[in-house]
Amino acid sequence: MEFIHIIVNNQNYLLSSEKIKEILKYPTIKPLAESSEFIKGIISHKDKIIPILEIRKLLGFESFVKNQVKLLQKVEAQHISWMEDFESALRENRPFQKALDPHKCELGKWINEALQCMRCNHDGFIDIIKNSVVPHHNALHNQGKEFLKVTNADALETQIKTIKEHGAHTIQGLQILKDEIHRLSSSFEQLIIYDIDGVDVGFIVDSVAGLHQLDEKSYNLGSEPLSKSNEFIHFIDHYEENEALMFSMKFTRNVMTLVEQWREKEIA
Repeated sequence: MEFIHIIVNNQNYLLSSEKIKEILKYPTIKPLAESSEFIKGIISHKDKIIPILEIRKLLGFESFVKNQVKLLQKVEAQHISWMEDFESALRENRPFQKALDPHKCELGKWINEALQCMRCNHDGFIDIIKNSVVPHHNALHNQGKEFLKVTNADALETQIKTIKEHGAHTIQGLQILKDEIHRLSSSFEQLIIYDIDGVDVGFIVDSVAGLHQLDEKSYNLGSEPLSKSNEFIHFIDHYEENEALMFSMKFTRNVMTLVEQWREKEIA
């Protein structure tokens, strides 16, 4: 039995491909004025109006956009703290303990991951990272490394001013990324069109990673709740492949109930 490997919130799941009709790039989704928190909106596709749900939400995770914005807010706070500690280290002539390699801090790791994503420049998001963040972030760390090699009391204020300028430009670049984060979402996430009881339903996932073959009997017989609080997805089994833990899953009847409730509102 064939499954597709999907990634949601950095976790690996396997979904039966039997009822998957299409896998599409992130579409333009029309939001709904009144809807369940789980229904992101609708799209028009092949003369059908299709409700769109986020598997992240069904699994109890926050949306991809909120997740990325929180991460950017976190690394912004980290770099403000980095600059404060760096200034103290220079003024007090003491060791500086934080990352001096721009690729080793959390923001640097996030940038490296984004730059390696082949599809993430859809709508120009990678260009924004390269132009608005990377040069200033690299300069902040690399210049700091050079200043710490040779302490110069006469140049202290100039060095601190330089670091603050690089830091301010880095923070400004992060603000631009937060304002444009929807571009990353539209290039990174993918849409699965799935047949549930003869109705096409769209599911947004972080990405589709490939195909897998699993035992059909195990899948059809197994149906344990993924967690006590989750009513929309059942966990079937777990597997380990290439050191990655994967969970096979299926949607419960409650997902279709969400869709039916939405359709009743539309008709009314």
